[in-house]
Amino acid sequence: MDIREKIDKLRKQRGLSKFQLAKGLGISPTSVYNWYNEKNSMPKRDTIEDICSLFQISVASFYSDIDNEDLPPEEIELLEAFRKLSLKKKETALMIIKNLND
Repeated sequence: MDIREKIDKLRKQRGLSKFQLAKGLGISPTSVYNWYNEKNSMPKRDTIEDICSLFQISVASFYSDIDNEDLPPEEIELLEAFRKLSLKKKETALMIIKNLND
């Protein structure tokens, strides 16, 4: 899912129009419309952060390809923390979790 699709999905889930999204972000409606209509128009990083703030999600979950709708908050938190670990620490974390299940 690309950035535009992710924004559109979040916007529709909250029942916001493109105009309402622009107003909530404090940017011009033209900027939002351009994300959908202009091939090379994409929101800047600070705008992505504002979008995440507006929708009350982390930037990590915004860029995640995992559908967070079905995950409880603690699982999302675990995934985000796990992704930041080194390979060795990921292996250790997996071993600990597997041992907890025994």
